[in-house]
Amino acid sequence: MAVSKMSKLTLIAQQEYSERILSAIQGFQGVEIRDLFQQTVSNEWVEEYFNEIDPLPSQDTLAKIDYQLEQITHAIRFVEHNGSSREKGLHLKRQVATLKTLEENFDEAALLSELESIQELERHFLDASSRQRDLSEQESLLQKWQALDFLPKEYALRSSKCFLGTADASIWESFKQELKDKQIHYEIIYSDDHIVNFVLLFLRAEQGEVQELVRQFSIVAFTYNRTQLPKAELASIQREMMKLVEEQKKLARQIGQKKIVIENLETSEEVLLARKNRWLIHDRFIKDDKVFLLQGWIETDSFKSFETFVEDLIGAGNLYIEIEEPTDTEINEEIPTKLKNHKLVKPFEMLTEMYSLPKYHEVDPTPWFMPFYFVFFGMMVADAGYGALMLVATTVALRTILPRGMERFMRFFQILAVPTILWGLIYNSFFGFSLDYTPILSTSDDVISILILSIVFGVIQIFIGLGLAAKENIKAKNYLGAVSDGFAWQGIMVGAIVGGLGKMLMDSQGLFFIGVGLAVLSALLIIVTPMLQSKSKLKGLAKGAYNLYGITSYIGDLVSYTRLMALGISGGSIAAAFNMLVGYMPPIARFSVGILLMLALHGLNIFLSLLSAYVHGARLQYVEFFGKFYEGGGRAFSPLKTEEKYVNIEQEK
Repeated sequence: MAVSKMSKLTLIAQQEYSERILSAIQGFQGVEIRDLFQQTVSNEWVEEYFNEIDPLPSQDTLAKIDYQLEQITHAIRFVEHNGSSREKGLHLKRQVATLKTLEENFDEAALLSELESIQELERHFLDASSRQRDLSEQESLLQKWQALDFLPKEYALRSSKCFLGTADASIWESFKQELKDKQIHYEIIYSDDHIVNFVLLFLRAEQGEVQELVRQFSIVAFTYNRTQLPKAELASIQREMMKLVEEQKKLARQIGQKKIVIENLETSEEVLLARKNRWLIHDRFIKDDKVFLLQGWIETDSFKSFETFVEDLIGAGNLYIEIEEPTDTEINEEIPTKLKNHKLVKPFEMLTEMYSLPKYHEVDPTPWFMPFYFVFFGMMVADAGYGALMLVATTVALRTILPRGMERFMRFFQILAVPTILWGLIYNSFFGFSLDYTPILSTSDDVISILILSIVFGVIQIFIGLGLAAKENIKAKNYLGAVSDGFAWQGIMVGAIVGGLGKMLMDSQGLFFIGVGLAVLSALLIIVTPMLQSKSKLKGLAKGAYNLYGITSYIGDLVSYTRLMALGISGGSIAAAFNMLVGYMPPIARFSVGILLMLALHGLNIFLSLLSAYVHGARLQYVEFFGKFYEGGGRAFSPLKTEEKYVNIEQEK
């Protein structure tokens, strides 16, 4: 349970095997490709032997892949959004497969044909939608003119004219008065709160006056050139719209039938994404018309299986492959970090990743903080009902095939459901109710005991953190640092505990003086050790005194652990208050609205309790625990693999 041991991999083969090897590496999911053209660490031989080889151009190929990916994404979205809901697809759950299987089943010609078929449906769909919009606009317009019972072009005479227009409703009365004053005949065709459609009949001699009024009142002229009356045209348009609706229903069914190919489109996209990832690293290795050479990082324990895997693929005689230990410079500047923990501990790695991965030679804090986070989370939520609900929900979710990240997240909370149930039983809390037994610890009567227990947990964790600090210093051969950063502070803590027990609980002066003596001796070591490490004894003394002043921060750290008590009691109290609130309702309301209210209130409390426990539990690790020994700053191991957008890719071996 630590940081995985890494080795530098070198692989040389004939150029003709390059793509098969890259695909195999991607399927193996355990090799990070090193950039031979950019890395300067232990890489002088590249310039010496391959200085005339440039990285392979990849933009044209990437542009083609990106275009196909865009087409697939657009096609999937179009079918899902516009296909008939009556049509059922086969896209039931997330797939699990190897990259080799996906690539063997990939048929580019079939993909292009299917995309063309969907694009043809989309063209018909867009055309129908465009026609529907046009007809809808015409319908809306003609509905406001359907009362017009003559054709303007047939009504115009040698001595008279006809004008159709639309006026804003706010100015209509003023405009109408002007028409009356000038004795111009008008007729309202349509009106509402916003507009008035009208017809003007006037002598040709009055045309100038009419034009001036139209300009003055900002009248919008309407030209009607159709061969039928608006009412007849409207009926014709509505018949056409009904036909168009049927056509769109037919198209929706045809589009919906394409749902059965969505899964194939998704697997095709997964293959193309894998190809894209391979092409994105074409500028990292050496390849010419004869030779293919790459370097990378691999877990030392995985090398034999990888070697066998590649040799079986192209033959042992067709490649050269070896690993070597990383140099000190490579460790300090380049080597990635990969965590390796038990399956119960592994979900907790995401907390370490959120903070910072350890450096290659640094201790992995995950297995050290996991038991504490396990206990702390349960102590802060502390409700057997909430825990049981978490356990059921996460177990059901894990029965399905989830994306890797989501699976780890669900397993994380599945594990944390156990301490939540246990602490709920200790506190006798089940959805805020008390069951028929005496609790081991009562949140109302044993507050001081719970407080002391919280601080005891804090003392234990800080003590372990100091031990890890000493261990890391010893590993770095900094023995004085192990004393000043670890053992001495542990001595103060042990001395304080022994002295406190002797004075307050056992009434033993001997124990008290032993504890005080140990604490004083440890404090002196904290002061003296920097003096031994420093050339200037005065500066060392000042540094030691300053370090000893840090004892105040330890008091603050221990106080921080009281949140274990506070959150555990508050969550249970809030749940009990919700139950009491519903209990005060009349029986009819209690078993109707009350049930809904209980679900809503407890749902809110579960969310807040889990969020608080998650955040505060992480804070205790990051600040109070990590601060004692952990630096971080490692670079995550990034092997060549697939996106796993739609398919969980199994490792090939």
